[in-house]
Order: sequence, then structure tokens, then C-alpha cells
Amino acid sequence: MADYSAKPRSTLVVGMTGSGKTTFVFKYLRKSPAVCRFIFDDQGQASARLKIPLAGTEAEMNRALSLRWVLFNPHILFPGDLAAGFKFFCQYVFDVSKGGPGWKQVLIDEVWRFQDRDEMPKELAVIAQMGRVERLELITATQMPHKVNASITGSSTEMICFRLDESVQLRKVGELGGPAEKIRALPLGAYLSIDRLTREIRAGKVF
Repeated sequence: MADYSAKPRSTLVVGMTGSGKTTFVFKYLRKSPAVCRFIFDDQGQASARLKIPLAGTEAEMNRALSLRWVLFNPHILFPGDLAAGFKFFCQYVFDVSKGGPGWKQVLIDEVWRFQDRDEMPKELAVIAQMGRVERLELITATQMPHKVNASITGSSTEMICFRLDESVQLRKVGELGGPAEKIRALPLGAYLSIDRLTREIRAGKVF
């Protein structure tokens, strides 16, 4: 789907539970030629699905770089403080991305848990606003696009829309260039890919 020789990108994936967005995200990551993929995996879902061990310390994260997958479990270094673990992860990803060439990707699932429409951690803001300079693609996936900060939605170059039903969600994707009524009518597993720079819309499906 993506042309990695083109300008750097930022991808927003939206959809209701069971619509296919998680399946899409993991397929997208597996198929990409990224030199490394980073995932904030506080619930261990990505690790279980991808069958890749979690890294709980910075030393383990550094060793995982050679595998091209760094799945971070924040509960080892930051027990009881998920917000601090998230900030550490974002800073680590950006620092590592500055240290080497090649395309990198970072996935943050249900990003609304760590920010809101008015505020976001500065470590995440740096990735959203400056990550593409370091060839770091921010991938955010959520059921609740209306709760995503404008720094993320405003910098997204592509929006992948699976079915959404709630009016507040559809209104938000409409503001971002998505055809709301078509998105509401999508069957499960189908999506519309909206290039937010050219306004081109393409259809696809994951199941």
C-alpha cells in the first residue's frame, strides 16, 4: 500500500471493535520494509498476536533492535505508572530513530488513552510533529477518532477507515476528509484508504 520512497508519512487507522483495524495494522507492519518497528504493548496483545517477546527494560529494547521489532512492556520499569512508561517509550523511539537511517514505524493503539483533544505528552508531540524528519512513521489506531489530538490528526497523511457507527466518530472522520456515510455502510473487514494530501480514496479489505 505505502510507497516508502515517497515523502514521509503518518497513518491514522480508525474503526469499531471487530471491524478489522487491528488485523490491518499488523499486516501493514509485517509487509513494510521498515528497519525497525516499535509498539507500545502495555496489555501484551501485540506480543501474543505477533509471537514476539516483550521488552521490559532499556537493555532488552536495545537487544530487540537487531530483530527489527521492539514491543515495550512498561510495567517492569514503571509499575503503576503507565503515563511515565508511555513518555519513556516515546522518547526512546524518537532518540533511536535519530541515531540511524532507514524507515522506522511506531504503533500506538488506542492513542486516546494517553492524550486528549487539548493536551498531549510532549514526547508524543515530538513524534507527531517531528518524527517524519527522522523517517519515523507514526501509526495510531483507535475506535474513537473524535478524542485524538489535532497534532496527530493534522499531521496524518493517510487515514484508513473501517466501519464506524457513532455520529460523533463519523463527524470527525468527515472533517478529516472521509466519506462518513460510506464508512458507516462498510461491511466488517472492508476499509477505505484516504490520502489526505491528494484526497484520493481507495477501497480494500482484510477479510
